[in-house]
Amino acid sequence: MGGVVGAVSGLLGIGGGVLVVPFLYFLMAGSGWSGLMVLSEHEAALAHATSLALIIPTALSGVLAFRRAGALELPPLGPLAVGAGMGAVVGAWGATSSPAAVLKAAFGFFLLIMAARLLGILPSPEGAAEKGVRGVGLGPGLVGGGMIGFFSAVLGVGGGLVAIPILLRWGGIPLERVVPVSLVLVIFASLAGTGGYAWAGSGVDGLPSGALGYVHLPALVAMLPGAIFLAPLGAAWNRRMPVAVLRRVFGVLLLVVGARVLWLETVVWLTTF
Repeated sequence: MGGVVGAVSGLLGIGGGVLVVPFLYFLMAGSGWSGLMVLSEHEAALAHATSLALIIPTALSGVLAFRRAGALELPPLGPLAVGAGMGAVVGAWGATSSPAAVLKAAFGFFLLIMAARLLGILPSPEGAAEKGVRGVGLGPGLVGGGMIGFFSAVLGVGGGLVAIPILLRWGGIPLERVVPVSLVLVIFASLAGTGGYAWAGSGVDGLPSGALGYVHLPALVAMLPGAIFLAPLGAAWNRRMPVAVLRRVFGVLLLVVGARVLWLETVVWLTTF
């Protein structure tokens, strides 16, 4: 799973959390085969926090690969980076204060939206950059960065789905350069979000052994090697191959996973009445 996440992160600039989070849901709910004993009320927060922690080295590996290839040209990102950090801390606090079922349902809707964009059902931000605009002002940067960080932390994803439209529309960054810039912002948001989850989970009863707050270190360490070493491969694919077919395949996958997450949470909700 770590290798798949790394390749997808470098290829599409989305951080890979769209795959890690449902995988961790499955892992933590399957104590009978995984051996991982997790209370149901902690499953979502642990999955989202661990996903964010994995995204940090994954996105960094992808950024370094783009830099080595001479494809990393950064506009002024200060306001966006600061806003992303602040939004991620707020999002982590909000997520740990919310029921697990709410977080899982929100993530399921997120997957369906991303699938709709990849499949062309919803309009894509690609090609929508405002010509002649470079960089983002202080006010819009803090607001846009805050949105990136907040949704990144709440959903346990890198924030690329929010970052890429903001970079295209507000920053005027050309499409061919937007993925590496998105990954840079993903790093800021994931760092702050991971720290927020680790702090919020300190002293919480019932967390599994090996957890740093809500960050499950054993699962994180197991996925790290594949994520780090295959992110450059995804970045290389991004530069060399058309991704239209891959986007459709990935869109169908997210559609199925998102529908399954929502269906399971609906069943759980109905059984409580």
